[in-house]
Amino acid sequence: MGLTGFGVIVFVCGLLALNASYRWSVYGLASLAMFACASALVLPGNISILPANLFLAFFAIRAFNLGGGAQFGRVVEFGKPGFWLLCTVLWAVFGAIVLPRALAGSTLVFTIDRNAVDPNQAGMLQPLGPVSGNLTQSVYCVGDLIAYCCMGVFMNCRGAYRVLANGILLVAGLNVAAGVIDIASHAAGVDVLSVVKTAQFADLSGWTLGGLVRISGTFSETAAFAYFTIEMFAFCLVLWLFGYRPKTSGTLAAGSALLLLLSTSGSAYVGLGGYLAVLVLSRPGQITRIAEARKLRVLILMVSLGVLAALYIGLFMPSVVKALSDFVEITVLSKADSASGVERAGLNAQAMTNFFETYGIGVGIGSQRVSSFAVVVLGGLGVVGTVCYALFIGKTAFAPIQRHYPLEERAIAYAARHGVFAALIVASVSGSTFYLGPCFYMLAAAAGGLSVPLRRRAVAPPPRVLAVRDVPPEVVTRDAQATRLPLRAASARHRSLVSGRGA
Repeated sequence: MGLTGFGVIVFVCGLLALNASYRWSVYGLASLAMFACASALVLPGNISILPANLFLAFFAIRAFNLGGGAQFGRVVEFGKPGFWLLCTVLWAVFGAIVLPRALAGSTLVFTIDRNAVDPNQAGMLQPLGPVSGNLTQSVYCVGDLIAYCCMGVFMNCRGAYRVLANGILLVAGLNVAAGVIDIASHAAGVDVLSVVKTAQFADLSGWTLGGLVRISGTFSETAAFAYFTIEMFAFCLVLWLFGYRPKTSGTLAAGSALLLLLSTSGSAYVGLGGYLAVLVLSRPGQITRIAEARKLRVLILMVSLGVLAALYIGLFMPSVVKALSDFVEITVLSKADSASGVERAGLNAQAMTNFFETYGIGVGIGSQRVSSFAVVVLGGLGVVGTVCYALFIGKTAFAPIQRHYPLEERAIAYAARHGVFAALIVASVSGSTFYLGPCFYMLAAAAGGLSVPLRRRAVAPPPRVLAVRDVPPEVVTRDAQATRLPLRAASARHRSLVSGRGA
């Protein structure tokens, strides 16, 4: 019980972030989201607190010091995406506390209870009732809301979109490096990354499939690595399309895509296919025509190289064709017939049964084991929570981006939307909880931040605080600058007229 070695590092970084620019808080939370299999703090009952969750406390304090309670309120005010996320979280917490008790015994659920008396009952159908998962998932749910609101406060600062983009590029680079280290270390017969896998999770790293190591990076399993990597890939790819730091973003997008292809994860392959469909249907030309032209060139090049590679391998390398067909059969086509596929299908089917047997109310988050984020939302939150969360995603990812924002900010917000889409695709295939991680909600805050007209983005301060010394340099928005300049010009003209120089 207490802080681990990793936790001490997180605690020191948090203290430093409180006394530094907000950008270091953003970099810190995004980077620590990678270590989702590490323990920073151990509570009674052998409950592990992840590094990102521990750092979230410092992240929230920094955001409150920067914007105050009023800024938090603006992030979740009616008409903004944050309002519907707030409604989702309130319903989720209410449902986790009340529904398992109010509907106790009304349906059978697959559940894992940390406090179960008989461990042999784990994974078996049991009557609905309160379990430890209700509390755990409620805490994670509230943490997601805090991360979103804090990031919404930071997004009102000057240069915040560039800070977010650079932070995600940093994390994408670290993730690619972790994937390469994972491959190299297992080839050498050691597990270098085991030092950051200290939480009480089942560690499924190091397995092989078709002669390839199942890449897990800093995560406990390949599916979790695929989920995190694909949102990095989508974000970096779209930044490259817009020409934002093209060498860095292009290299990281290519590296992430290669790791996804080598990961042997069915979730990664389904996610890549689904996201490429989103990319084909997307319209980056609404931001700038250059991105649309570059997207078409990339798609044409990918199709051409794919056809040529398929023809060459089919004609001259028949043994490779057989090996590839067997690999695809194992990882994708026959996945549903495998033991894990049958288990996941059974979990999802029972969760839908729970949804109908509770007449669409849901059983509360944390009450059931599932293998799809969409089923988590539907079975756990019911109709009310599903509608609220769907409105949150809709206003985040589909609301028009206002054209009067700078091109760089619009490009980064558009890239963040693609990161959200890619993450949801993979989570809908293999996500087992409502927790999507800090990076998802950081991207969501940026994705929906430019759907509000510029005149509403920051309220002009009253005249008594227009002096430069009264306004923190970090939170001086473009609106405040635009308000200040005419006032200074008018004041200068008034002084010249009084002195007689303007006569």
